Amino acid sequence: MTYCVGVDIAKFEHVVSILDSLTGELIVDSLHFDNSLKGFNILLSNLSKLNKDDVIVGFESTAHYHQALFNYLTENQYKCYLINPLMISRFRSISLRDSKNDNIDSRAISKFLLLEYKHLIDEEFSINELKELCLQRSFLMESQSKIKIKLVSYLDRVFPELCKTIPQGTLYSKGLLAILKECPSAKLISETRIDHLINIAKKASLGRYKESLVIKIKEAAKSSIGFHSDALSLKIRQSIELLESYKRQIDEIEESIINNQIVINSPLHQIKGINSIEIGYIMSAIISIKRFESYKKLVAYAGLDPKVRQSGTWMASKTRMSKRGNALLRYALIWAANNIRKHPSKMKDYYELKCSENKSHYNALGHCASKLCRYIFWILNNPDKQFIN
Repeated sequence: MTYCVGVDIAKFEHVVSILDSLTGELIVDSLHFDNSLKGFNILLSNLSKLNKDDVIVGFESTAHYHQALFNYLTENQYKCYLINPLMISRFRSISLRDSKNDNIDSRAISKFLLLEYKHLIDEEFSINELKELCLQRSFLMESQSKIKIKLVSYLDRVFPELCKTIPQGTLYSKGLLAILKECPSAKLISETRIDHLINIAKKASLGRYKESLVIKIKEAAKSSIGFHSDALSLKIRQSIELLESYKRQIDEIEESIINNQIVINSPLHQIKGINSIEIGYIMSAIISIKRFESYKKLVAYAGLDPKVRQSGTWMASKTRMSKRGNALLRYALIWAANNIRKHPSKMKDYYELKCSENKSHYNALGHCASKLCRYIFWILNNPDKQFIN
């Protein structure tokens, strides 16, 4: 006997229905309870009447609103499953004429569990923790990129020659940012003594920023066509302060990801060139490799599979990546594939083969990311066996 507990999640109030698999009857039908400790205890009092080993709880993955209840039930040793809302929507449309309200949804989830729970994978809270860390890092990296773009737009007005003066990719070096933070325009740089500028850069970079480059920047500032603006100077200072703050937060998040036990114990470290942050992203998105019947399913989940373009007997010879899957996983796989192909390996040979077929760099990386899915699928299914790159 199994009791299928379907919970419809909302911000302030949840609804639960409990189905008896033996009789097919609802022993609890659309019970409303608050999203609070008092409400959770009402749910627990109903579940305590049943044999805990026979209870399975399922609810849709709805933003973050399910997490408190998920954690509460998990701590009380109940087996919980997160269900893709799309699966419930399709099931509801078949069995309930596509009607939708909180009561119907809780019943639909309980009935869905009855039919499909053996094919679902329970999500461990430790995976949720890792996922939160990876999502936060992704958010911080995206926010940092936006600030960098804005900073360049400000500098293009007050010191347009700067990017041509410095080596490519060094705009955000500590030494230069320290100079710009104190002298945020060509006019202010040109009016500041060279020895003071050199000291600023050396102090910020621990002596690594070259004096010759500071001299070159000052000379460019003297003949700059940029104009001084108090408003833009303030925006430049604040942008640099934001970048410094983001850098500290990203370092803190990355340390937490690297020290997460799931990352530390992952067998994916066998792959030469992959780093702990990439492993964190991949493991948090996959949750359990048992969710995927083959590596092709993993490829599809990441959105790395090609779009299907076919009509009648016509089939498109070239198609783009579908990008319909997990964006965080897709990003991590492409990022990792790019690092792996830099080392002598089969992946490097495969990348060069695709480039020789006139594939672009990113097109070739997409193929490499799909190949990486095959590696990951094998390694996670055979954690005790040695993987050879």
